[in-house]
Amino acid sequence: MSEMEEEILLKVKDLKLHFQSGKQVIKAVDGVSFSIRKGEVFGLVGESGSGKTTTGRSIVGLYEITGGRIEWKGKEIANGDKKRRKKRKIQPEMQMIFQDPVASLDPRMTVRDIVAEGLYIRGERDRKAVDEKVFQMLALVGLTSEHAGRYPHEFSGGQRQRIGIARALVMRPEMIIADEPVSALDVSVQAQVINLMNDLKEQFSLTVLFIAHDLSVVKYFSDRIGVMYAGKIVELASAKELFKNPLHPYTKALLSAVPLPDPKAEKKRKRIFYDGKGLDGDAVLREITIGHFVYCTDEEEREMKEKNDA
Repeated sequence: MSEMEEEILLKVKDLKLHFQSGKQVIKAVDGVSFSIRKGEVFGLVGESGSGKTTTGRSIVGLYEITGGRIEWKGKEIANGDKKRRKKRKIQPEMQMIFQDPVASLDPRMTVRDIVAEGLYIRGERDRKAVDEKVFQMLALVGLTSEHAGRYPHEFSGGQRQRIGIARALVMRPEMIIADEPVSALDVSVQAQVINLMNDLKEQFSLTVLFIAHDLSVVKYFSDRIGVMYAGKIVELASAKELFKNPLHPYTKALLSAVPLPDPKAEKKRKRIFYDGKGLDGDAVLREITIGHFVYCTDEEEREMKEKNDA
């Protein structure tokens, strides 16, 4: 096994998740492939309905996949082949932070019970030791031990999301799947939560799959970014490369929608709209330059490489 392969913590290969709606088959995720290296922040970005959240939930085990496979530390943990499908075990080393800090917290449970629930499921029974871990985690996310006896409705949106982060981190996971963790928060609170997650990532040496629709947030927080559209990854590159040299028309459309801080430049900004063409035929994810992949046809690949070489 090569050094590069040893670094890979999560590998998703040709992932599919199709839902049956009457006679219609909805392809929520349709052939998604990527890998995440240990210690990396991998951003998954796209509009609502692109399949990014479904991808994250499939990885953590909340959905049974209908195609492809998922590997964790080199071992297969999910397979869409009906003949090879087996009961999926949730990986305790992989935890999720959910988008809605209200719906994801049980209103009948105290903060202490919410954060401690995973520890009890894992088999810990020493109440004093559990309380110590809960209080320690609350302090790390900016709350106090006094908050442990309160209920979710007594907190602001930002505080609720901090509780969700504490619930995930108390299990001491190796990887966090953060599903739009700041999209439901006020703009003033978003930066606080992102900075908190950044600090905790460094402190706990976390690997992160960061799902969002806000490209500016993803750029700040991610090492590499995968752009999703209609259940497929249409472009994948480092954050720096993607913003410097976007190649797929959908990526260009997303970037054109990002507001500019300069009022004069913002006034001249022109939106680009993507019509969804190019998703059929012989289009697949192809490497245009080293580490920069684009969902395109043979002809489009040649054109992109010629422009890049020019």
